[in-house]
Formats: sequence, structure tokens, C-alpha cells
Amino acid sequence: MERIIINGFFAKGNCGDEAILQTWYDMLSTDYRIIASVDSELLVNNYHKKFELYNNIDIIQNRRVDIFCRDDIKAYMIGGGGLGLGFGIEQWIHALLREKKLFYCGVITHDEFFTGNDLVLEVNKKFFESFNMITVRDKISKQNLQEKFGVISHYYPDIAFALKTEKVHFDLPKNYLTITIRDNGENDIESIKKWISKIEKFAQSKKYDIIYLPFDASDKRLMNSIGIEVDENLQEIYWHPKRAKYIISNAQMVFSLGRFHPLVFSISSGVTCYYIECQKSDYSWRYEDSSKDKSFNILNDWGLQKHYLTNEDLDCNFRKNSKFYTAAVEGSKQINDFFENLKNSLKK
Repeated sequence: MERIIINGFFAKGNCGDEAILQTWYDMLSTDYRIIASVDSELLVNNYHKKFELYNNIDIIQNRRVDIFCRDDIKAYMIGGGGLGLGFGIEQWIHALLREKKLFYCGVITHDEFFTGNDLVLEVNKKFFESFNMITVRDKISKQNLQEKFGVISHYYPDIAFALKTEKVHFDLPKNYLTITIRDNGENDIESIKKWISKIEKFAQSKKYDIIYLPFDASDKRLMNSIGIEVDENLQEIYWHPKRAKYIISNAQMVFSLGRFHPLVFSISSGVTCYYIECQKSDYSWRYEDSSKDKSFNILNDWGLQKHYLTNEDLDCNFRKNSKFYTAAVEGSKQINDFFENLKNSLKK
């Protein structure tokens, strides 16, 4: 069986990135053996063994390059997420040298790719020009590549839009909302507590239960530090993205304080969500340049920018929005088209 190497932010217990890898596997493994390229230190620490998916794929260090000499390596893919400038470039060079198919999919291309001296810009331009296919997960990235480098890309929703769900083994409340709080290392605890209080009052008024849903281990630690106890069934839910998406898909409403992929899970399920940015002090960019925040972009691309909230919006009212269902239907069609186009490109 031919193999595809996919390089991403994998095997770290970040629910969004594990969801991306799970989706790649579900959509491609019938025809190809999947090889995940991960940080070397993770192979030593064996963190990846907590996620059953890693028993079904091969794993290599992301600095390994000899593998591209093999004839059964069909393609190299830098695949999914907010992967920064230079990510995967060492393996890319050797994949290019060995004339493997190259794909840059489900990514964002914002400011850092288009700044620097002439040499840096020329290298970045050549990097993008080398790929057989480039797909981006927000429309500003497509615009950037076209206007600044003359490179054609295609817009599709985040790869995890296509993630399937898996029913959890425990009972969920009849009516509930979910809250995820990201630990970004610079937490405005006072603002977080104000938003939590507001959401709790809203839930009480609707007679909704609340499920606190950590998307990685640091989220859980932050929740515990401010007196929020994570349910025993959800202690390592971030290693099980299909189950996390199942919980979100059955929620009445979703609130994400700083996390991107709860938005992806909720939009793809047609569930109303609010993204709350309570860390920044200046939000004027929202009216000038959408490229400064990936979470604003995903909502803005679907006409849902009013669901991006900041500390200036603490007096807002929460309500369901039927546009999320429309986005789920249209986005599902788009992501299915992406995988069909990708498979056709792989066969050529």
C-alpha cells in the first residue's frame, strides 16, 4: 500500500490537532497508509499512546528525511492548523528533491509569511509555488497568497469540519451547554471569571446544565485553578476528539474562551457558539483587518462575526442563530468536495 506522510502539530493531546489527524485517517486510510510526522521528543515520552488512533498509523520523527527515498511514499503533506513560517520545511526539501507529490492543506497564511527582506520573501514564494495543491481555512489567507505572491489556493473549512462523532460511554444531561477555557499562559483571570458568571446565569435562566470541556491538559489545569471541577469522565477527553465533538454536537450552545476548534466542532454540527476573547486589551483591529485572529476569521467567513465577543461585550445577550445550521450544511458540502479533489490529485 502506498503511504502519505502528514506533518502537523500532532501527538500532543491538543484536541483540535488530534481531530485533524483523525480526520485525515478516516478520509484517506482506505487507499493509503498514513504516516504522522511528529516532534522527536514525543516519540521518547510516548504521549501519543493515549490516543488509540496512533495504533493504526505509522509515526516518524519530523526531522527524518531518509524515508523519502522509498518508492512507496506517495506524497508529503503539511496538513492542517495554524502552522507557522518554516513548519515542515526540512522534510519538504527532501520530498521535493525526491519528486513526491506535495500538499499544503487546511492551513492559514497570515502576516509572517509576507514580511521580511527580499530573500525571505522569495524563499516563501518558491515554497508555496512548489505544492501540487494549497488549501486554506480562511478567506483572508486565499486573498493574501493571490495578492502578495500570485499563488492560487482554494478555500475550504478546517479539516476537522469532516470529523465524525463517537458516542460517549456515559450519560449526558438532557439540555446543556459547553464551556472551554484556553490556558494561553497570559490569562486574565478576572475577565474569565466575569464571563463564566455571565454564562452560568444564562444557563440557569434556560435550565441548562453546564459541561466544562478542556481541549488540552493546560485547559484542565486552568479550570481547576479557578475552582472549576472537570467531570471525571472528561479528564482526558482531549485525546478523544470524536467524543468531544459528539458532546458539542448535542449541546444547546457552545462557549469557547480562547479555543479555535470548539468553533469548528459547533459550526460543523449546526450548534450556535460564541467565541470569547478576554485576554486582549485592544480590539479595534476587528474593524480594520480580519487577519489578526483566526477565530474571528472563521466566524466572519460564515457571516457570524457578531458571535466573536470581547470584554467590551459583557453586556450582550446570548441567543441561538439559525445561520449555524446553514453553515453546517454548506461547509459539509465544501469539505467533501475538498477530499474528493485531493483524492483525484493523489491519483494523477
